Amino acid sequence: MQQRSPVQIAQLYGSVASALVGGVVAAYAVAESRVDDFTFSDDGLTSVVITPQWAGATAAVVAAVGVALLHRWGRGGLASVFAAVGALVIALPAFVPVSASISVTLNAMGAGIFLAAAAYPTKSHRAAQIALALGVTATTLYFGAADLWRDRVPRWSLTLPGDSYPAPSTVPVWILLAATLLVGGVAAVARPNQEPGDIDTRLVILGVVLPLAFTALYVTLGSTSTSPGSWVTAVAIAVAVTVALAWRLSPHDGRFILAGLAVSTVSVSTTNFSSDWTWAIPAGAAALALGVVVGWKRPMPQLGLGLLGVTALSGLSDSSLTTVSYFVVLPLALGLAVTSCLPVAVGAVSSGAVLPFTLTLFSVSVTFLEPTAQDFGWSNGPLVEHGPVTVNTPIPLAVLAATATIVVAMVAIHLKRVRPAVVT
Repeated sequence: MQQRSPVQIAQLYGSVASALVGGVVAAYAVAESRVDDFTFSDDGLTSVVITPQWAGATAAVVAAVGVALLHRWGRGGLASVFAAVGALVIALPAFVPVSASISVTLNAMGAGIFLAAAAYPTKSHRAAQIALALGVTATTLYFGAADLWRDRVPRWSLTLPGDSYPAPSTVPVWILLAATLLVGGVAAVARPNQEPGDIDTRLVILGVVLPLAFTALYVTLGSTSTSPGSWVTAVAIAVAVTVALAWRLSPHDGRFILAGLAVSTVSVSTTNFSSDWTWAIPAGAAALALGVVVGWKRPMPQLGLGLLGVTALSGLSDSSLTTVSYFVVLPLALGLAVTSCLPVAVGAVSSGAVLPFTLTLFSVSVTFLEPTAQDFGWSNGPLVEHGPVTVNTPIPLAVLAATATIVVAMVAIHLKRVRPAVVT
C-alpha cells in the first residue's frame, strides 16, 4: 500500500478536526455573546440587535455568503484568510473596548466568517461534514455545560449616562489562536472538488432568507410581548417558510435542512449542568458516538427524527424521564439524524447546522410565554451550586408545537422520497 504524504494525511484527517473545532468555536461564540438584559431594552433597533436571534441570524447569513464566496472564487489561501479575519473579529473586544450592544453584531460576523472557513474543506467529505454539523448543534444545545469550567462574565447593554461596560471576548484569545492555526492550516492545503461557478444559488437564497425571515418573525410575533397565539403563528410561518425553501433544493440538501429544523425544536427545553454531572457527560458522549456509528453504517434519518420527537415530547412530564431523554436520548438522536443525512452540499450543511441558534422561537421566545416571565425583582435566597443536572421545560403548548414541527419535518422528508445518503 502506498504511503500517504503529510499533505494527504492533513487533508484526510485534518479536515475532520478543523470542521469540529470550527463548528464548536463558532457556535460557542454566538451563544456566549448573549446580553443579559436584552429583554429589558425597548430602544427601537437597539432592542433587536442585542438579541440572541440577531446574533444567530447575522452569523448564519455571513456564513452562507462566505461559503458561496469561497467556493465561487476562493482557494485554500483565501479560506485561511477568512479563518484569521473571523478569529480577529471575535477577539477584538479583548484588545479594544467594545460595548455589549455593538459586540453582539461584531462577534456574530466573526463567527460566521470563521464557520465558512471551517466548512470550506468539507466538500464531499462525509466525516468532516458530520464533525462540522455536530460541533455546531451539540455546542448550541448543550451550551450550559460551559458553566462547569468557566465563570461567565455578565454582559449589559443598559448603563448609566457617561458610564461604559465593555464586553469581553466571547472566546479566550489563546483558544482562538490555536483554532485559527488549525482551521487556517487545513484550509490552506485543502483541495475540495469544487469547480468555479459550481454553486447552487438556491442554497445561498435559503441561507440568507431563512435567518432574515426568522428575525422578522421574532420581532413582530415572538419578542417579550408575545402571547401564545402570536407565538404559535410565528412558529407556523417559520416552519412553512423552511419547508417551502427546502422543498426547492435537491433531495439530499433539502432533507438535511429539514433535519436541522427538527433539531432546533428540541431547544424548547433547556439543559442545566451543575457539580453533579458525573453521569450526564459520559452517558451523553457515548450515546452521541453510538448514534454516529449507527447512522454511518445504516442511515436512518426518520428514526433519528422520531427520537428527537420523543425527546421534545418528554417535556410534558417534567420529570426524571425528561432528564434522561435530554441527556441520553437526544445525543443518540442527534448523532443518528445528522449522520444519516450526510453528505450534502457545503452550503446545505452550514445553513442546516446553524438552525438551532438561528431559529430562537423555541429556545428564547418560548420563555416569554411563562406567566411570570415579566415579573422581575431581587431574591435573597441562597445560590444553589450543587445538585443533579436538570432540564427546564416550557408550557405544554410549546412542547406540543415543537413535537408537531418534528412531525412536519418527518412527513416532508418522506414525501421528498430521499434515498439513503451514499456512504463515502
